[in-house]
Parts: sequence; C-alpha cells; structure tokens
Amino acid sequence: MKRLLILISVFFIFAGILYAQDSPVMRFDEAVSSLAAEIHAKLTEKGAENAVIGQFTFNNDSPAFNTYWINQLIDELVNMRARNYLILSGNTVDTAWTITGEIVQVADIFRVYSRLTRLSDRAIEGSFTSSFVRDEHINNMFSLDSRSGSSEGRDSMEPDSWESPVFYPVDINPDVAVMNRALSEDDEDFFLIIPDTDGRLTAETTGNVDTYMILYEYDTEEELADNDDGGQGANSRISYNVRAGTQYLIIVSGYSSSITGPYGFRAYLTVREGASGFNNPIPYEIGASEEDAVTVNRTLQQGSEDYFLLAPAINGRLTMETTGRTDTYIEFFDAGRELLERNDDGGQNNNARIRYNVLSGNKYFLMVRGYNQNTTGSYGFRAFFPGTSMMQPDEYEPNNEPSLATFYEAGITQQHNFHNADDVDWIRFHLVQAGRYTINVRGVNNNRLDTYIELFDGNMNRIAEDDDGGDSLSSRLSLNLNSGIYYLKIWCLDEEPDQGYTLNIIQ
Repeated sequence: MKRLLILISVFFIFAGILYAQDSPVMRFDEAVSSLAAEIHAKLTEKGAENAVIGQFTFNNDSPAFNTYWINQLIDELVNMRARNYLILSGNTVDTAWTITGEIVQVADIFRVYSRLTRLSDRAIEGSFTSSFVRDEHINNMFSLDSRSGSSEGRDSMEPDSWESPVFYPVDINPDVAVMNRALSEDDEDFFLIIPDTDGRLTAETTGNVDTYMILYEYDTEEELADNDDGGQGANSRISYNVRAGTQYLIIVSGYSSSITGPYGFRAYLTVREGASGFNNPIPYEIGASEEDAVTVNRTLQQGSEDYFLLAPAINGRLTMETTGRTDTYIEFFDAGRELLERNDDGGQNNNARIRYNVLSGNKYFLMVRGYNQNTTGSYGFRAFFPGTSMMQPDEYEPNNEPSLATFYEAGITQQHNFHNADDVDWIRFHLVQAGRYTINVRGVNNNRLDTYIELFDGNMNRIAEDDDGGDSLSSRLSLNLNSGIYYLKIWCLDEEPDQGYTLNIIQ
C-alpha cells in the first residue's frame, strides 16, 4: 500500500511538470519576463525617467491576449529590482518613453514585435521579438469572441446612454490604447470626451465589425459629424476640430441594427505646432488706417483654425479681413466668446471680411479657418479703422443731384470719394462719337469698394445699371451708345466707405 501511494505521488508530480511545460501561461510569463529584462536594461542604459506601456495590436484589433500581455509586462517592470524610472499609468503628455507593439501570425507561429520609443524625437531605441507556436490555448486567447463579456455579447461597461456615457480620457498621444467594447443587437455605445486643449480630434474604431459613428456637442446636443467607413476596412473614423473644456459625445453603433460583435475604440488629439485658440490667441495690433495695418501671414493646415486677439484703443468701426488666394471663413467673438458676426466671401475674391462697431477697452477674438475641413494654404490677416482723410467731401461736391452733376470728359480718369454712406455723386458727360463704351468705377486702393452705378440719357431715361460687373465689388457697364449727353449716378453700398473711387469711360 505504501509503495502504491509513492507511485501515485510520483505520477502526479510528473504530470504536473508536463502540464507546466505545456501551459500557455508559463510560456507567456517566461516570454514577458525576458522582454521586461531587456526593456529594463535599455531604459537603465538611457537614463530614462519614466515610461508608459501603450498599444499592442493583432490585425488592427485587441484580443484577450493584449490585456494579458500588457498587464504581465507592467507587473514585471514595476517589480524590477534597481529600477530608477517610473512606469506611468495610461497615456500622458509627461511620458518620455513608450512601449508598443504588434502581434503577427505567420502559418502556425504567433510573433510579438515590441518597440521601445523615445517620444521626444520618435526614435526607436529597442526592438524585441517573442514567438509562440499556435495551439488551442493561444487560439482561445486570440479569439475576438472572448471579449464579449457575456453570452449576449454585452460588454462590462453596459448599460451606457446619453445620460450616462463612458468617459474616455483623450490626450495628444497617437499610440493611445484601444478601449474594448462589444455591440449587441440594436445596441449603441456612448463615449464622453472633454479635451483639455484645443486641437483636432481623431476618433476611430478597430476590428472586424462594420461600425457607424456620430459626434455631438454634448451640452447643446448639436450633431457635428458622422462617418461610416472612414477608417480601415469597415471601421468608422471622424476627425474634427475641438475646443478645450467643451464636452463632446460620440455614439458608436453597428451600420445596421443586426450587426453585433466586439470592436475597439480609441481617440486622440493632434495639436498643430504654433496653433492658437481662445486660451492662447495671437495678439494683433489694430492699424489706425488701412495704410497703417500690418498683415500677419499664416498657413492653414487641414482642419486647422487660427485665433487673433483684438483690443481696440478707440471706439469705431473695425475692418477685419483676410488676404491671399486661400478660401477663408471668419467668425468674430466678444470676450465672453459669444459669436457676433461671421463671413465667408465678403472680401476680395474668396477672402473673408467683417466690419463691426467695437468699443475701446473691450477684448475681441477673431477666428480664421478654411472654407471647409480640407481647405489648406497661406493667407494674410489684418485689421484697421477707416482712415479720416477720405471722410472729407471731395472737390466736386456738391453733386448729389442731376442739376449739380459734375462734368466729365470721356477718356480721362477722374477721382472722387463718398464722404459718408449716403453720399451720391452725379456725373454728366458728352459723347461726340457713337460706339461701344465701357464705364468703370472702382476703389482707389483696391476693388473691395462696393459701388453701384446707373446710366441715364439726356432726358433722364434710365438705360442700364450695374452692381458688381467689374472686378470683385467694382461696377462696370459695357454697351453701345449714340452720341449725345448722358448722366451717371454713382453711390456706395458699404455702410462706411473707407476709400475713394476712380471713374473711367473709354471707347
């Protein structure tokens, strides 16, 4: 009996050794331990102060193996002896080093490629590999279905809703780890994002589920963007400019109500170098006149915005405009960020222009962006008060009615101005020869003076009229005229004309 007990004990010890050798846990733990030792040596060699473990993906997804591998690696590094660096939790802008990787399957081999990257210059300081032969244990750990959380495919973060969304901590690290979720039939997942800096938000799903995504401003419930297949494969992806402190909600669902399965969600911010926002606007000194205005040259990248801070020293009507060939759009805000005015093509060509009565001592913001999210290019910005030299009546006044019309000789250039918004100029001219004539009325400094002209014959019968037939806002008429006396009525559609105009009639 004693011999039998000894034999049974030996059998179980031997069987335990065999199981330990075949156990996937033992193989994974040994591989992670070896990887941690190599990473520890490299971090110590480089004098690293801190590091964070980021994303490990398999076919652009995150199976159960991902969580196991990352947790084991954290455990090994945190308990490493003689460690002079910190292992930080999550993704943070204070991170100096990051550890990420991919898992690749080739035939019956699973191989984990790990990288140690210095974030200051994106230099890869270490590359490591760990290989495993495929078996039923590994298949289970790489099964996407193992993440579903229950037999119904509902994940552990359910139930979530608009009133109770899942908070997602977004930062500027593009290697942010995937948050694993799962969709059941008729399911929607809700993610709350509150950026701590202005930037361009990228939110996307990963995996094999055909997802659909909608972005909202949470407090106003305004829908900002939606996407179906903007990511890899059937995944959805949204890029949108967001503002610090604003709450945003992202809803992820299946493309149809019957689509179910596990997926990954991640989001990160891209902050343009030299970018500005409400919290760090570009100070701009307002010009006392158009001639004194300094043009600030900037470049718009895809989806970017620029913010200028304006602090007028006097009360007056302020002109704010862009210059150049880029199709711009501008919005004007008070100090409380309340929208006061917006404009698309009020300036020359596709440039934007706003005129607004401002008060001294107040602060204002002006935002410049491209006409749409894909608009890029260089532009100039300037702001100024109208000059005073053009506000005095010109030498031809008074000529605000036909009986006081100024005589004009065809073929020469005559300069006038509008001394106020209600000023009307009447011009009388005599054509000796019949023919085709062109009448041009445009601003002295540029073609942004919004003029309007009406042409009458000698009996004051109206023949033609024009608003913007010339370049930009200038007026132009081209028509056949007989010899005789004609009258031209000229006025301005601007609320406050800021420059004079030239009149030219040529055959």
